Amino acid sequence: MAGKIHRENSLAEIVASRGEVVRPLGVLIAEGKDLVAGRLTTQLEGLGHRVLAVTTDAHAAVESAGRLHPDLILIDQHIPPLEGIEAARAILARHVIPLVLLIDYPSADLVGRAQETGILSYLLWPADATALEAAINVALERYRELQFLCAESGDLRQALHARPVVERAKKMVMRRLELGDADAFAYLRRQSWSTMTPLREVAANLLAAEQVLFGKLDLLGCVDTMLNVLVRPEGVPRGVA
Repeated sequence: MAGKIHRENSLAEIVASRGEVVRPLGVLIAEGKDLVAGRLTTQLEGLGHRVLAVTTDAHAAVESAGRLHPDLILIDQHIPPLEGIEAARAILARHVIPLVLLIDYPSADLVGRAQETGILSYLLWPADATALEAAINVALERYRELQFLCAESGDLRQALHARPVVERAKKMVMRRLELGDADAFAYLRRQSWSTMTPLREVAANLLAAEQVLFGKLDLLGCVDTMLNVLVRPEGVPRGVA
């Protein structure tokens, strides 16, 4: 896999600071079913994007990714002769491109394997244009985050390894501080800059702190409940509320 993220057309020109698409994307579709590929093409063009090519097998997808330099790849999980995750792995070993995986069932194992490979978003198919657009925006936003992690570590493997930890910390910040996705990531970046600490370390520290603080509170709450049950006012038999 490539050591650093490098693209001829920087996605900084495509994605605004909060992940919105600001110009058309050049998209490669890797889909073995003509009907699905046709519908995806129609939806993408309706969203203002350009379909660079449609490939019907995994090997052609790998070749086209290197030749066409797409801004985004939509790849079906069942693309022959490889499954989509393995085809994505082959593409990402040569080129770092945002990928959206088309799946028909969102199992935890499948989604986990896709994330470990470096796939940044998935789309449950069949889907309408709104769901497609949302999946694309998620992939681009996560690509922007991956670019930051890669620039920080200087190595794509380390960036991919750090991303799940940062993602969990980001979700925690979103929940605790009631922030949106982009604002939560910006919060983590500010913590990293202010403490001169790598982002992955900041994320791990925040997750550990939450476990200590809220885990301890939960434990104390359990003890308090037990004491309330065991210690009764005088004259009230044990087991009577």
